[in-house]
Amino acid sequence: QDIFVVLTDTMHKPGFKLQATILSTLIHLAESGQVTVLLWDQSKQQYANNSVFLREHIGTLLASAFPNLTHSILNQFVRGLFDLSKDLPSFKAHLRDFLIQLKEFNTDNEDLYDEERQEAANQAKAAEQQRREAIPGMVAPNEKHEDMTDMQ
Repeated sequence: QDIFVVLTDTMHKPGFKLQATILSTLIHLAESGQVTVLLWDQSKQQYANNSVFLREHIGTLLASAFPNLTHSILNQFVRGLFDLSKDLPSFKAHLRDFLIQLKEFNTDNEDLYDEERQEAANQAKAAEQQRREAIPGMVAPNEKHEDMTDMQ
């Protein structure tokens, strides 16, 4: 419950990567049967397993927090969380799309894409360094990233 509160709070957008990773891991553990302790109170309700309980619990939490969303949108989102819990990039994309759909995040969504932007910048920097190293005299000898074991 707390993870969804943090994810849907616009003040916590920079923590999206960590919160998505935590949520994905928790769902995957329940889905794969690695959580053997029952997550619900057996005296109140019965469920087939923790995965079924967690699906219903997440759906109920979201329905009460966002009454403006339709039942089908919530079901599709929850189903996607469980289907994509093993594929973190797809899971994050699914979660990001849902958060943007909530209208709470419509003003400035750039923080949700920080990880992808950083990775693209690192790849561009590495490609530029390789290009410069391919041209003799373009890079000073102390700037080259060669393996020092070759010099022995």
